[in-house]
Amino acid sequence: MLFDFFVLGRSGMRKKLRSSGVDIIGDVPWGTHFCQFYHTKKDLMDVLASYFKAGLENNEFCMWVTSQPSETEEAKEALRKAVHDFDVYLEKGQIEIVSSTHWYVQEGSFDSERVLNCWIEKLNKALASGYDGLRLRENPFWQEKKDWSSFDNYEKELDRIIGNYRMISLCTYSLDRCDATEIIDVVSKHQFALIKRNGKWEQIENSRRVKIEDKIQTLANIVETSDDAIITESLDGVIISWNKGAERIYGYSAKEILGKSISTLEPPILVEETRELNELIRQEDKIHHYETLRSRKDGEIINVSLSVSPIFDVSENLSAILVIARDITGSKKADEKLKKSEERYRIVTEQTGQVIYDYDIRTDKCSWAGAIEEVTGYSSEEFQKLGKNVWIKNIKPLNTNCAERKSRGVRREENRFKEELMFRRKDGTSIYIENRGVCLTNSEGYLYGAIGVLKDITGSRLAKIQLQESEERYRIATERTGQAVFDFNLNTFELRLAGAVREVTGYDPEELGNLDKSVLIEYVHPEDRTELLDTLGKSFEEKKKFQAENKFQVEFRLRNRDGNYIYAESRGIWLTDGSGEIHRAIGVIKDITDQILSIKKVEDSEKKYRSFIQNFHGIIYQADENFVPIFLHGAIEELTGYRAKEFTSRVNWKDLIYPDDLPLVVKEEEKIKSSQSADYGELEYRIRHRDGRIRWVDEIYQKIQGNDGNPGFYQSTIYDVTERKEAENFVANIEAARKKEIHHRIKNNLQVISSLLSLQAEKFRDQEVLEAFRESQDRIISMTLIHEELYKGGGTDTLNFSKYIQKLTENLFRIYGLKSKNICLFMDLEENAFFNMDTAVPLGIIVNELVSNSLKYAFIDKQEGEIRICLCREEKNDGMNRSLFSLIISDNGTGIPENVELENVESLGLQLVNILIDQLDGEIELKRDHGTEFRINFEVAEES
Repeated sequence: MLFDFFVLGRSGMRKKLRSSGVDIIGDVPWGTHFCQFYHTKKDLMDVLASYFKAGLENNEFCMWVTSQPSETEEAKEALRKAVHDFDVYLEKGQIEIVSSTHWYVQEGSFDSERVLNCWIEKLNKALASGYDGLRLRENPFWQEKKDWSSFDNYEKELDRIIGNYRMISLCTYSLDRCDATEIIDVVSKHQFALIKRNGKWEQIENSRRVKIEDKIQTLANIVETSDDAIITESLDGVIISWNKGAERIYGYSAKEILGKSISTLEPPILVEETRELNELIRQEDKIHHYETLRSRKDGEIINVSLSVSPIFDVSENLSAILVIARDITGSKKADEKLKKSEERYRIVTEQTGQVIYDYDIRTDKCSWAGAIEEVTGYSSEEFQKLGKNVWIKNIKPLNTNCAERKSRGVRREENRFKEELMFRRKDGTSIYIENRGVCLTNSEGYLYGAIGVLKDITGSRLAKIQLQESEERYRIATERTGQAVFDFNLNTFELRLAGAVREVTGYDPEELGNLDKSVLIEYVHPEDRTELLDTLGKSFEEKKKFQAENKFQVEFRLRNRDGNYIYAESRGIWLTDGSGEIHRAIGVIKDITDQILSIKKVEDSEKKYRSFIQNFHGIIYQADENFVPIFLHGAIEELTGYRAKEFTSRVNWKDLIYPDDLPLVVKEEEKIKSSQSADYGELEYRIRHRDGRIRWVDEIYQKIQGNDGNPGFYQSTIYDVTERKEAENFVANIEAARKKEIHHRIKNNLQVISSLLSLQAEKFRDQEVLEAFRESQDRIISMTLIHEELYKGGGTDTLNFSKYIQKLTENLFRIYGLKSKNICLFMDLEENAFFNMDTAVPLGIIVNELVSNSLKYAFIDKQEGEIRICLCREEKNDGMNRSLFSLIISDNGTGIPENVELENVESLGLQLVNILIDQLDGEIELKRDHGTEFRINFEVAEES
């Protein structure tokens, strides 16, 4: 009912004009059927975008049929630029964009009646949805030469009936794919045509609707750049038009040839044939195509391809015949040359046992040459006759469509492809064949065929199978280890996997083996890709620098089949070719998820502890059995200026230790390293910060013994104690200054006391009293000298006692100048004998008393004598830092009488000596053999 309404309402329908969207055309009525010839993709898209923009904005349902699926997105992008809110139109379904192969072809064939009915059905649905009509774009270049006639009839039928419907149709043609005859043929099937001349679009009316003179001019305009000859002859065979292409091909100028018979261009043998052809054209209204011979002006016979078609006047009466000729002499010669070349190539391929083929998608035909019988078992004639069917029937798998090879995963480089197939020969046996070839595309990128070579690789394939069988044992062994073994070619990005591939990744090895590098990296976690690519991308020299013995190790997260990420560790080695360049990597991939998660749990449990360490400027440090750091954590950069990673690559902890402290650290390191038990200790030393500052650290270290004979490791906690050490030094300096001041004041006060004693002694004349005053002064002076030495030493409580004895005895010899004039002093003193004040003061008074006694009493009757002083270390206890010393003071004077007992002596000086020795917990021994010898043994804590 609705269909009938549209047919009956045709006259009213055509009164309403619609905007075409193309400026040169303007408004057009429903039922318009026109075409566009274009040179560039831009010309095509510019017109189509404007054309569909007008349709969408005027409430029309639009259908854009593209040449191939890949053009669909280009069409959408062009419309998005031209049409505001295009996606809104697309979403509500006002426009459909489909490929020509989907629209025109079903079950491998084109049915013009089916396509026309589909358009009517689309129109009816559009009207029922409230749209004003249907606007469509058709594309004829889905079909090949063999289908041209079918589509030509379809266009003629569409042009005949379109005026009955609310439809506007635009059919687009590429000038690069049309010859002159086809252009004329296309124009005749449309109401008018668009073509670009001198940068501007022009509208050309259908040549059947204008008079013959305008038609000839139109044809000349369309093919003005053509090298084809365009000739018009009258019905009685007289040449009435002649273009420059005809002049180039035949050698005649227009002036020479116009008005002459068409037979001038033909050898006599073809004149009758031409007459019969012209008669057929008058009767059938068809275009005839054929190849023949023609004569040039210079007598040369050339090969031409002719298209002969009728020309009608405005009354639809036959008025002339159009002849379009193309010189194909060169191509004929090239064909002959090519045939000779192909014959030589055929012989070569036969000798090498290969088959070559040339497959044309447009004709669905394949030509074969070479060692056909040797490879397939069929004779060349049998194989050519059976054609593609024998190939499809006997191959496994087979796909001669190059466009589909890509989706099947066949290895391709640009337009090249390579695959291995199994073929069943004529005798029923199966062989392996390598199919290697090239896909052929035209200038617009459309696929039209393939050429290739088939080679019997059964021998190498069987050897490969045997190798695979021998590798099966290896595969089983590697699977049992729970690791995936890989072999990666860095040049071709080919990956071979074996072992526990499925257990580690969830994928079969075959699924991962056909992926290239760009796809494989998609399985790696985005945060880990850079490190992995850096490892694979390092040069050989870099790898030698950063990887010991050409080995590599990298950890990364890998997405397995269920979509979850696992932690994986890859360990392997680089392989080099003959020139030393790295070309392969082999190794293993291991799932270390459990290990990493365990470490993370430990890290989480230690998080508070690490925070504590960081807050107190601490570092947790672990090293292997060779003291190479394997783990550092905490305030590393704050304390040292270096990041943790730098200590595992280029920075050595020992390089940071202050040179003066390094021997102490090395000594402790060797000590704990040689220990057979878990030992620990504590050590303070200085390190140099990256910015040059000196930092004090306190290291608490411990040796951890390994289990089951495994080597142990060392761990330590390192604290920054710089502030404490600076504070201690500050306090120590203050204390030293305070003590220095005290020693200075004590020395001054003792000197004042000595001076007062001297002044007081002047009041007495009694020699015993004066001697008592002098002895008191000597004792005070001995103590004064001690505080003077301590003051000079920086105010410490430690005295170099050997130097003090030297100064004390020199002072005594100076005081007893007359008595000591002929007395020699001999001293044998221990070097670096440092005593504190508790030891130095009583010892100093003892030396003062004994040396004074010798000077006063030992040499009364002698003018000459000697005094000897010896201080030596007898024993040393390193554990308690204490030493046993002996102090020997002797003279060769008169000696002490035998009846004098040292314990009961009445002399005040010797009584003082006994008291001071008891204070030191020492022992004194008196010898009278040759003069007098006092030997004092005492134990003292040495100070440095």
